[in-house]
Amino acid sequence: MSERNKPKTPSLANWLATKLIDEKLLEEFFGDMCEIYQYRVLTRGKSYAKLMYWIDMLHLMIGFASFRLFKSRYNNTVMFKNYFKVGIRNLTRDRVFSIINILGLAVGMGVCLLIYQYIHFELSYDRFHVNASNIYRVTQTAVRNGEVLATGVDNSHALGTSAKETIPEIKDFVRVHPQDEGLVITNPENKNVFQEDAMWFVDHNFLQMFNFPLKYGDPGSLLNEKYNIVITEQAATKYFGEANPFGKTLRVSGGWASGDYIISGVLETLPINSHMQFDFLLPIKLLLEEERTYQNSDGWTWENFVTYVSVDETANLENVGKKFDQMITTNIGERLARLNMTLKTGFQPIVDVHLRSDYSWEPAKNNGDIENILFFSIIAIFILIIAWVNYINLSTARAMNRAKEVGIRKSVGAFRGQLISQFMMESFLINFAAAILSVGIALLTLPVLNDIIGIELELGVLQNLRFWGWYLLVIVFGSLLSGFYPAFILSAYDPVSVFKAANVSKKRGLNLRRGLITFQFMVSILLISGTYLVHKQITFMKGQDLGIDIEKILVLNGPRAVVDLEFQAMASRFQAFKAMGSEHHSVSAVSGSGSIPGKGYNWIGGIRRLGELVDSSQDGKAVWVDYDFASTYDLEFLSGKPFTENMSWQNDGVLINEEAAKVFGLGTPQNALNERLVMSVGDTLKVLGVVKNFYWASLRDAHSPIVFAPHKYYNVYFSFRINLSNIRETIAHIESAYKSAFPDDPFYYFFLDDEFNRQYQADLQFGN
Repeated sequence: MSERNKPKTPSLANWLATKLIDEKLLEEFFGDMCEIYQYRVLTRGKSYAKLMYWIDMLHLMIGFASFRLFKSRYNNTVMFKNYFKVGIRNLTRDRVFSIINILGLAVGMGVCLLIYQYIHFELSYDRFHVNASNIYRVTQTAVRNGEVLATGVDNSHALGTSAKETIPEIKDFVRVHPQDEGLVITNPENKNVFQEDAMWFVDHNFLQMFNFPLKYGDPGSLLNEKYNIVITEQAATKYFGEANPFGKTLRVSGGWASGDYIISGVLETLPINSHMQFDFLLPIKLLLEEERTYQNSDGWTWENFVTYVSVDETANLENVGKKFDQMITTNIGERLARLNMTLKTGFQPIVDVHLRSDYSWEPAKNNGDIENILFFSIIAIFILIIAWVNYINLSTARAMNRAKEVGIRKSVGAFRGQLISQFMMESFLINFAAAILSVGIALLTLPVLNDIIGIELELGVLQNLRFWGWYLLVIVFGSLLSGFYPAFILSAYDPVSVFKAANVSKKRGLNLRRGLITFQFMVSILLISGTYLVHKQITFMKGQDLGIDIEKILVLNGPRAVVDLEFQAMASRFQAFKAMGSEHHSVSAVSGSGSIPGKGYNWIGGIRRLGELVDSSQDGKAVWVDYDFASTYDLEFLSGKPFTENMSWQNDGVLINEEAAKVFGLGTPQNALNERLVMSVGDTLKVLGVVKNFYWASLRDAHSPIVFAPHKYYNVYFSFRINLSNIRETIAHIESAYKSAFPDDPFYYFFLDDEFNRQYQADLQFGN
């Protein structure tokens, strides 16, 4: 490459080097730096090369060169010791100034340390798996006429099996199927019984692909048998106390999954930086062999499985995605063609799941947000800059106090470079003292951060040598940044002017200080305003009228052991419980349902108006409810009427909200009556009534088209509208009725408004 075409190194960095490095060393310094810079431009790009040039330059200036600022005709070591002693003396002499500066910098650095620890933790999710860089979660995007309909992580259970058989780049796969509703688990020995919902059906190689720490058991045979179960250390303590549960039995009650399971493995406490959080693992072969839905399918029709694949590290993901698309077309191409739809396969790195997941169905319940991480990073930088700016302002503002010191030093022969070195040494001492103090501040305030985020973090970055290298770089950079301008201002005083005029420093640096103070106020106001706006937004969402009455609603987890009963017997048991529970004078209404506001939906899929083309289907949601649901939640009817007691299944008719009438083209609420809707599973639904739109989920989400279908046998929750005058007595009565009707199920309850507002927990954390 000719000299003319060589990329130019950053001029500002070069200028700073010429000011701080001995002239005799500059040629060697720039020679090495230029060669490295040119190589990086060619291999990694200009932006990366510039960033690394600055980082390398700051690193090398500290260890490579002797600073010109400390060069003099005298012995450098002697002068350095003198600067250090004088710096300590000046700091101790003006204690108030020193304390203000050190505390200001320490608080800023301490807050930044906390933010850095939080960001480091958020970015560490799922990186503990040995093969994390090659593990992906399969996503599928539905496209119609070039328009993206939806992107999700729900796949059919045949996807992984077919990919492993037909695509060479797929080294292995694991399917995960979360248990949608809780099951009752009992220890037959001590009769400990709990309702559990953190249960996953997984492939036998789950704990070979994912490296969760194992306390008891063999990773290669944990889930080989149909009635094996793997539990976590917390679950083991919950059911067995301190005893070793390996090889013992747990009894599961709840439909086809009922049975006695042998504990084949116990996992240690799951890492908190894992997007996978569960208490029980069951073999997926049990699901595929026992559940009728899977027995009667071809493997491609049931799609609430999450598929993880281990991909060969040399593979081209784009090409692998095309092979997936071709495989899908081969198996369900005709079905997709009838819907005028195509599926595009994507691969989400497992390390991105926590921060980059925003899907309508998401099994991982503890996901974060990459935008929040970016916001926190910017806030940390602003806080640190404010602290440094504060030091500059205070130092230049007290310049007059040190003007005579400078004048006397110059009059007895001190060079300007020596004075600059002295002031830079003081800046370094203040920044270094603040950096040490900031670690203590971060440790003391860490419990506050833990309370906010609900996770017990430790200041683990302090054990990372790489962190200390970067932290030292921040200290040096901060010392240069905050000390550079005051040092040059103070060292520039003319001795004669100092002794002639007492106001020599009044105007010097005044404009800069005004600008810096303005900057401080602007940033502070911005941060305070942002906090206030977040607080107001959360207050608004929590206090806004939802269009549905969720106050004074006591919710019980529905029984699961009784789902083993025949449908009519189960329905009779439910009705008997509702009758007993409503006998108390404080209970005004009782309803059973498959879901409740804030807890999602029972079904999501395509719905269209009868007579419309199949490809006109729009995404809709369905919730199973009993005939008392509308009165319990005080739904406002725009047309039609509630269900009657004899209705037991969606074929008897459904209720819809305004949005459903609009999206599915049914016209006005009156016109929508007796119209028919067709679900993607083939069921035809007659519209019996239209209710006014209300917020079923968070106010962040727009109204969705919802279908409410009658169901007597699917009571995942019971909702009681009660009078709050005597809560303890009311709950005791309901508990007695529950235990009488469902003796094999534990009793759990919560108030709906509290549970609904948990949706805003992430917003509250962000605001705090």
